[in-house]
Formats: sequence, structure tokens, C-alpha cells
Amino acid sequence: MRTLILIHDFLPHHAAGSEIYAANLARALVDAGHEVSIFCCEENRALEQHTLTEREWNGLPIYEAIDNRIYHDLAIHWDDARMAALLDEVCARVQPELVHVMGLQSVGGVSALEVVRRHARCVLMTLHEYWWLCPRHGLMYDLEGRACTRATSTDCARCVDVYPIDRERWSDEACDNAHAELGTRRWFARALDGRRAALDAAVAHVDRFIAPSHFLAERYVEHGFPREKLVVADYGFPSVERPPRALASVPLHIGYVGTLSDYKGVTTFARAVAHSGLSREQLVAPIHGHLDWFPEVAAELRALAESCPALELRGAFPQEQREQVFAELHALVVPSLWWENSPLTIHEAFQRGVPVLASDRGGMAELVGHGGGLLFPPGDHEALAALLLQLVDDPARLDALAASFPEVRPLSADVTLVEALAEEAGSGGAPR
Repeated sequence: MRTLILIHDFLPHHAAGSEIYAANLARALVDAGHEVSIFCCEENRALEQHTLTEREWNGLPIYEAIDNRIYHDLAIHWDDARMAALLDEVCARVQPELVHVMGLQSVGGVSALEVVRRHARCVLMTLHEYWWLCPRHGLMYDLEGRACTRATSTDCARCVDVYPIDRERWSDEACDNAHAELGTRRWFARALDGRRAALDAAVAHVDRFIAPSHFLAERYVEHGFPREKLVVADYGFPSVERPPRALASVPLHIGYVGTLSDYKGVTTFARAVAHSGLSREQLVAPIHGHLDWFPEVAAELRALAESCPALELRGAFPQEQREQVFAELHALVVPSLWWENSPLTIHEAFQRGVPVLASDRGGMAELVGHGGGLLFPPGDHEALAALLLQLVDDPARLDALAASFPEVRPLSADVTLVEALAEEAGSGGAPR
């Protein structure tokens, strides 16, 4: 089956959860006998906006369009006809039978869905976050640091009013003076009204949406998504051999692996380590991630590390060192403040016998609630510090947690699911 995977960006320069999962699934589909290509975007100021380039990654053909974040209207975030035209060229060359969407931002949005619907007999989309609902990169997490429980044009305009806006397109005359009470923010609220209408209509272009957690699926249904189009199936992972692990003992190695951003809550972990007062002889707390992506977060982490010997800012690491990073840990901390869907790092930790300390929120609570770790209130560094103190006082508790890991879904199950959904759509069985 000729398959095109559509994702906002891709490896090796972008290695967050959705990119890693897309790469894993692509390789698994190839191993199962399918022909797979990738369409993605990349920022490169040496090339013009909307230039199409080609490269290869691990044998996969990559069609990479240049997105230099040059635009004059917020609406380009969810509808970019010029980017979709490049995708149309690629589809004409690849002639995909299946298009699996992993992300729509930057790659054309609703216009991209219109394109792939014309070319493919099956269009699937894995929902990695809440992009369909939230214009702030699908985070459902506002600029004031609050996890949002709803997404409305009026509320969300506060998060996007820093972007360029076409005031003529969203003028008082063109929009019947809607949201006039918002003053200068009214143009953004009107644009978001347009976003919601465009995305509601675009649901028809997708045969099935795959939700990796029940939590995420229910959030989409609450916002009006058709339940009959949703399939709940957690992420599958390549098999790994669980290494033998020594019994936990002081000093404990409890660390963080991921993006060093505000919404990921990494500063909650760093503050907890500092607040605990634990020495380096009791706790080693490595933090892995790019220190140059979110400068304000990095500055706070550096300041905390200067006064707290237990904290170590390790920076990012290449994918081939992932096993080594996890092998060092007695426990992984996932302290996110946003409504995480089904974090890849939690599954990776479970596969490798590493217990998880996670925020009691969203897909994190859903995963860890079945065993293999402990939960703490989101953003509560004092509660996390208390957990760290308890574990240092009683390391055997980590060994007990390691006996309760839930099963991690094999990647082969995802291949089987994709094949079944494609066959269903080809036979006319999928709802439109």
C-alpha cells in the first residue's frame, strides 16, 4: 500500500513525540511491505518560502517544504493554500492510497486535507494533541500558565493576538461587527470563528481519527467531534529488551527527558529538587533537553542548578543514546502542566523498567493510574519534593513500583490497525 505520512516537521532536527512516533510507524509499515513517503516542513531562511526540497532519512523519501513563518494573517496557521499546492504536487508523484496525518500545522491545514482527500482512498489522522480545538499549537494551555478546559474564540483570542492579522479580511463590515466588545482583539476572535467553521467542515475529509488516550478522545467529543469517527488506540512501540536493573539505592537518579518548555513543567521538577534540600550524595537529578529552545525556562533552570548540586543540566542527546539515558535512571519525572495525551516517554520508561512520577492530569494520570508510578498535583513542587524525600528514605518503594508496569502496546498492533482502517475505508465502510 502506497502511504504518505503528513507531519509538521520531522527527524533528525525535530525529535519530539509525534515525530518519533511517525518515524517508528513509517519504518514498521515499510517492514510490513508498504511503500512509505513523508511530507513535512522545515524552516530554512536560505530558501524561499514554499520551496519544495527532497531528502532521505533511513531509507524513507522525505518531501520537505520550506516554511519560514512568513505570513500576514493568522489564518495561515490552519489554511495555507500555497503549501497545500506543494502537497498536491507530491501526491501526484507518490499517488498514495493511504494518507496518514500526524499534524496539520505548517503543512497546509484544511487545504491539505482537501488535497489528500482527492488523491487517497483512505485518510487517517492520529490526534497527538488538541490542535483541532486549540489555536495555541493544540496545547489547551494559555499564556497565563493555566490548563484550559474549553476553547472559545473569545478566550483563545488572548493567546493569539500577538500574531499578524488581516484586519480587512476580518473587518467590522465583513464580519457583521462580531465581537465588537473586544476592541482590538475582535479581529482575532473573528479569525478564530473562521477557524472553527473551517475545521468543523474539514472533519468530513478524514475517514478515522485515532486517539491514543481515552482522555483525549473524550475531550474531542465534548467539543462536538463525532464519536463514530474516533478510534481509541494507544501508541505502539518497537520492542526493546528490558535491561536487568539493580535494586534502587541512594543516591537515586531521578530525571527528566523532554522539551524544556513552560507547559512541560520542567521547572516544577527543578524547584522540587531544590526545595527538597537533598544533597548530591542522596539524589542526582539530570535534566535532558535543548536549552536554547525556550530561553526563559533555561534561565530559571540554570539559576536553580547553580545553587542546587543535585541538579544537572545535561542538554539534548542523539537518539542513539536514548537507551543509555534511560538505563541511568531509577525513576523518570513527567511534570507536564498541559493536558498531555499519552506521553511517549512514559511508555519508553515502562518498557525499560523505569518507574514514573507524573502530574495527575490528562493522559499522564490515565497511564500511571494503571501502575508503574506515582502521581502528584500538577505544578506542585512541594508535593513532588515530598515524594523525592520519601523515595530517598525508602528506595525499595521504587522496586515495588517496578513490579506493576502496565503492558506497552507493540508497534505491530498499530500496523494492523492502520491496515484494517484502510481496508474499511476502501470498501466504503468508514463514516464520512
